[in-house]
Amino acid sequence: MKKAIILLLLCLPFIKTYGQDNLTVNVHPGIELFTIIQILGDQYPDPNPSTYSKEVMDYFGKYKSHPAVVKVKSLGKVYSDFPELGYTMTGFPDIKIYQPEDLSWYKRYGKDTVLEYLSLCKDFAKESNFWAFFQAHQEKYAKWGSGIREQVAKSGTMEQLQKFYGKKGTAQWNICIDPLNSWGSHAIATKKMNPAFGNIIVYNTGYFNEKSTEKDEPVFAYQGFDYLVWHEGSHIFLDPYFIKYKKEIDELAYLFNKDDDGMKRNTIGTWEYCLNENMVRAIVGDMYKNYRTERQYKRQVAKETANDFIYVEDLVPFIAANYGPGKKYTRFDDFFPTMLTMLKEKHPKQ
Repeated sequence: MKKAIILLLLCLPFIKTYGQDNLTVNVHPGIELFTIIQILGDQYPDPNPSTYSKEVMDYFGKYKSHPAVVKVKSLGKVYSDFPELGYTMTGFPDIKIYQPEDLSWYKRYGKDTVLEYLSLCKDFAKESNFWAFFQAHQEKYAKWGSGIREQVAKSGTMEQLQKFYGKKGTAQWNICIDPLNSWGSHAIATKKMNPAFGNIIVYNTGYFNEKSTEKDEPVFAYQGFDYLVWHEGSHIFLDPYFIKYKKEIDELAYLFNKDDDGMKRNTIGTWEYCLNENMVRAIVGDMYKNYRTERQYKRQVAKETANDFIYVEDLVPFIAANYGPGKKYTRFDDFFPTMLTMLKEKHPKQ
């Protein structure tokens, strides 16, 4: 709980909430800042036309020669999800930068180069008075986010996850509406960007009306958020159990199928990581069983097994048979260690 309070305090300077305690729909200032800089450097897909994209270019167009823009132009191919680096920034408008220990971006561009770019982007924010522009659009951001927030609330997805675990947990969900993003939706691994945001699950989604004009305001639609809530949310719910039962989990390390293609493809290098993913995907399978069609459920479980998460096919029926209302176990605290026991008994060490 203390960690959740700290996170909320960190987020308060720039997050606009819309009601539910654990759901935020917002335009994130860091992502917006980095996106604008990439657009100015011709390193980002052109936004779909809107009143907002025009305002952005009218306001920031004169900064195309800023060192941050020059730097991003020098990097070669820059990916559309590069603005996720905005999550390293807190404390707007007096920006503080967290320097991650390890990022995939370091491998591509070099750690020193990425850290230099972060610093230049901070300078850009100050010299362009980015915060004034961002603050001036708060009412519009709130308006654009209200519809998608209502749709998420109607889906009941977060409540379904909390019902499974029998508790609310510390997970926070943030749908980052991205009015300059015309290319797609994706999850952001905030824990890698800044551990302070480790229990915030971020889903970034753009404005996809290809027929829009500069007279249209961005409109955002609800899509693809359910799996993210169930999957990433489960990682956060499971964290304390993996700490509590570390000894028992380590004793099952002989079950690690490290040589399977799926483990290599998903860069899963430890047994703890492997088991965590298997459990999460099995729990998501159970969610599909309860809240989706039979065909969707079967396809989901088959997909995980085909990707070499081989213990999903053991765990899903075990969960369905033993955990939940009217079953042998109704408290997840009691049920978790039985999954470890089941795997040990079904796959004894040779």
